[in-house]
Amino acid sequence: MRAYKPGGRFDADFETDSILNGFNDDYQRPVGTQALWYVYDPSLSTVDPIYDTAGTDPGVGRYWRGPFDLPVLRAVITQGPVPNSERGFYGGDYLHLTLHGEDLNTIAPGVLGNPDVQNRGRIIWQGQVYRPYKVQQKGIVAERFTLVVVDCIQIMPEEAVNDTQFLAYASANEGYDAGAYNEDTYGDE
Repeated sequence: MRAYKPGGRFDADFETDSILNGFNDDYQRPVGTQALWYVYDPSLSTVDPIYDTAGTDPGVGRYWRGPFDLPVLRAVITQGPVPNSERGFYGGDYLHLTLHGEDLNTIAPGVLGNPDVQNRGRIIWQGQVYRPYKVQQKGIVAERFTLVVVDCIQIMPEEAVNDTQFLAYASANEGYDAGAYNEDTYGDE
């Protein structure tokens, strides 16, 4: 007669812990990167009821808790399209992050059960501000998430001027080391 509950040497928690440790040993430590995650806090935010934007008064507007250090297993940046329009050239980059599920759950508890709540959060990576637009769980073992993928779009500098927490990023010169590629040094051997 066969047992109703098949058992074995290792249970699901052991296997999940082993998977998560493998992510840390094989991805995070040798080739991972870091990001800063800001969690949107609607209870401390004051926004325009129609346009969902912050006001111009200092200390009033949208508020994010953080920053929280977020270990990233894998980050892929994609140059956004720059279509010609009546506004001129305007394009934002896309960022694809692969995260350790429990790291994200430590920063923003409950986000794995309801990932849409973080679509108003902010992520800073490589000196640029991004807004998550898709948080997707990619692995689950016995009700524990192992991997989470976060797809983000870049917040342009002029979009950050009304959010006092991100005023430092509201200058077009912030971010990637633009000084390393100016006309004085570009092409020099």
